[in-house]
Amino acid sequence: MNILFITRLYPSDCYDNGQTGMGHYLCRELKKAGHDVRVIHEDMRYCKRWSAFERELPDTRRFVLEDVPVSFIKLNRPLPKYRWLPGKEAAKAADFILKETRGFRPDVVFAFFCYDQWKVIERLRPYFGCPIVPIFHNCDVKFSDKQVGKILDASPVSGGVSRRILNKLHGIRPDARTFMCYGGAPNDVSAYYTGEKHNDVFSVVYAGMLIPLKNVDITLQALSALKDTYDFRFDIYGEGEEEQNLKHLAQILGIADRVNFHGKVPRDEVIAAMGKADCFAMASSPETFGLTYLEAMACGCYTIGSRGEGIDGVMVDGENGKLVAPGSVEELTAALELYFTQPEAVRAMQRKAVETANGLTEEKAARMMLEDALR
Repeated sequence: MNILFITRLYPSDCYDNGQTGMGHYLCRELKKAGHDVRVIHEDMRYCKRWSAFERELPDTRRFVLEDVPVSFIKLNRPLPKYRWLPGKEAAKAADFILKETRGFRPDVVFAFFCYDQWKVIERLRPYFGCPIVPIFHNCDVKFSDKQVGKILDASPVSGGVSRRILNKLHGIRPDARTFMCYGGAPNDVSAYYTGEKHNDVFSVVYAGMLIPLKNVDITLQALSALKDTYDFRFDIYGEGEEEQNLKHLAQILGIADRVNFHGKVPRDEVIAAMGKADCFAMASSPETFGLTYLEAMACGCYTIGSRGEGIDGVMVDGENGKLVAPGSVEELTAALELYFTQPEAVRAMQRKAVETANGLTEEKAARMMLEDALR
């Protein structure tokens, strides 16, 4: 099957652009399954936000990332938070896509992060006689309900990366056909997780960007509430604007000697750390699917996530993890303390988490997305 995947966020081949890997993991698995997959990466930014290195790159280029062919184009927005592409930029993108897909007739087109690229999609519709399937993220549904409605009306079926997003879509168009677009756990974590944890103290891990919405400060405060009763270690993987504030907070809370900041490391190193850790905690909001939750579950971590966010539904409170109110130090503290007060219940959650993740690997998530889009 020929699959065209159009997205505004995608990893780069030549530098770390900090963009989500979820779309790439799905495309990689579809390619491995024998489909002909082509990716169009429309990097849409306010023109002054290109780094010096990025400005040196050509406006269009082609590369291959883990066997997935990617065509890249720079598109410029006139203002920092301006949602819409100017007509000239949308026309440039459409012309580029038609040129890059000459001789390639897609059977389905996925529009990942669909809201602000819909001007481009509308220009392409007459040329593609196949379903065009939008995939909505948080950033796609927090602006104009009218525009979201137009996208739903123009699409035979639409995907969303969290149940909260799907509820939002049905609030706008109750009869819309939708499906859940899952991220996937690594297909095999046996090299990192053997089913046993051998830590001298309670080992808690976090992996992700150090930005306000991730609420890493809440985890620090919750762990601080346990410092006089239990021994623990908190390993933080990632970087971002909050790093210095978090280091300062750890000092103020008196737990700096138990908190380790490792910076940004490759994904396999993060998964290796999860394979050794007892617990993964992230009470972030807003959160789309939260792929790191699923990675932690696959590695047998006692996983604590946010109630009402993207992982809610995949993670069932008390069965394969704990869900807490985002921003609640008290609830997160209580969830962490369960490791000591109800160890058997926590072990059962860890085992169930592994089962859940094994049923939602990258390979299976990609297959489900394609099947749901064409059903």
